[in-house]
Amino acid sequence: MYTLVLEFDGQRALEEALQHLWDRLGVTGEMLAQRVSDDCWRLEIVAEQAIRPSTLEKIGGRTVKA
Repeated sequence: MYTLVLEFDGQRALEEALQHLWDRLGVTGEMLAQRVSDDCWRLEIVAEQAIRPSTLEKIGGRTVKA
């Protein structure tokens, strides 16, 4: 299992990242989205397979230490 945490500016950016992970990449595992502040969302991903750094760049967001 591979764990990472990303933050996004706005709910729309988060939803686009989730859609990309699920629909286009077929990432499996668990994902939890939480609102951190008015315009900041945190996405915690526990993936069954590693996600390449180049893929993370495509979905956007900022990497956060858990």
